[in-house]
Amino acid sequence: MTLSVTSRPSSPGNSAEPRLYRRNEYDDTVGDVALACAPSMGYELLDWQADLVRDMGAVGPDRKWVHPRVGMSVERQQGKSALLVVWVAVLAAVAGYKVLWTDHNYSTTLEMLSRFRDIFGARVGDLSRGVARWRRELVEVCSQTGQEWMRFRSGGVIQFSTRTKTSRLGFSFDVVVYDEAQELTGVHTQVINPTTTSGDKHNLQLIYAGTPKRAGSDAEVFANVRAQAWEGGGQAQDLLWLEYGVDEVGDIWDVRRWEKVMPSLGFHADARAIATGMKDMDELAAAQEYLGYWPPASEQCVPPLIGAALWAESRIPHRIEYTGSHKAVAYGVKFSADGSYVALAVATLHRPGERVLLSLPFCRRTAEGTDWLVSWLAARPTRAKSVCVDGRSAAGALCDALEALGMPSGYVMRPSTDEAITAANLILEAARTKDVMHVDNEALDLSAATSTKREIGSAGGWGFGGDDSAPIEACGLALLALQNSKRNPTRKARVS
Repeated sequence: MTLSVTSRPSSPGNSAEPRLYRRNEYDDTVGDVALACAPSMGYELLDWQADLVRDMGAVGPDRKWVHPRVGMSVERQQGKSALLVVWVAVLAAVAGYKVLWTDHNYSTTLEMLSRFRDIFGARVGDLSRGVARWRRELVEVCSQTGQEWMRFRSGGVIQFSTRTKTSRLGFSFDVVVYDEAQELTGVHTQVINPTTTSGDKHNLQLIYAGTPKRAGSDAEVFANVRAQAWEGGGQAQDLLWLEYGVDEVGDIWDVRRWEKVMPSLGFHADARAIATGMKDMDELAAAQEYLGYWPPASEQCVPPLIGAALWAESRIPHRIEYTGSHKAVAYGVKFSADGSYVALAVATLHRPGERVLLSLPFCRRTAEGTDWLVSWLAARPTRAKSVCVDGRSAAGALCDALEALGMPSGYVMRPSTDEAITAANLILEAARTKDVMHVDNEALDLSAATSTKREIGSAGGWGFGGDDSAPIEACGLALLALQNSKRNPTRKARVS
């Protein structure tokens, strides 16, 4: 078949049309294989998604991708991740490709990992999760925080990574998915793109998927790819680009405008959920995230509180294992603002006056439950001074569960607003004065590098904000517990 550059995919009963859909002509595609597999994975793709998968799978006479670069600027809740999950799952599990799935936020990385586990299971031989047809394709997994990957009988691999300046990647890749591409910087691509130069398939594909570049962001890669698509010419010869969106902010509540730019409205996209999400956003942000609006210029970037450079100064090459009676340990637990994931930090002090070692053993989605966290904390009151737990209603439920298990007095702490502010100040000051040390951890490093200032209360207090602030906030809570708790975990006490 031959497809024209100007064809416009749509879904039956949906009037949305892309602002730009640029693609090359081709006669053959392996995208149909992915579409045939989608229902067995639990995905029913709409026409616009199916057309894009076919175009992504377009191959020339040499069986190489017609589109080595793919870009999609599609609004929130429209289903771009769904079509990518299907495409990547088939590439890795069927065709034997090694794929890197990379996100800007660790919370999104966990969400994407969960989607693939719903297909392949969380571990080899998993009988409680995944689809029977696809579970048997999984032969090996790594579930270490920040280094998760899956290997398949085909020889294919999917590795999940949150983008940092020093991302540690364990494979050479044939395909890279840049999810949340609106936050992608040249520093990230400088680290990641070279991993594709020796891919086994010698058939590279780079996929950029996101929403319009946010006002205030200094990320430039996605905007540059978009500019090439709109300009055309030689720079866009290898590029497949799909963009839905409005050309001005306008009336964000005009549903007639939604229908013209949201390709999955009435199908995957729920109008009520979109309206609810927009209510807590300003008009520009809502237009960008839900209406696909690309502003002509960005506002000044908001700097992070700690930043990657300062955080790197506290890095040590290897973890220190403390032993002996002088060791003091405390834990910090922070639920993300939306309650979707939870971070657990550990602060360890060997002797007074020495630096505190910070670590982040866990950062997990709450959709998978928190019983594991209750059990982990309940087993350690004789090892740690206390655990400081924060994060709206989820924190209360965790504390209630620990109390029901009869934890010793003083072991579980709930910080007041003033104490939460103090915890943020503690970790910031400790990073500045080099009073803490840490080893590489992608989730924690990203959190420290990107979290910005968030106002708390009305008296000038502040804490950490941003999409991935929970890990660094958990470290602050652990420091607070280590400093303020008077409890001696080795002292024998009667447990009620």
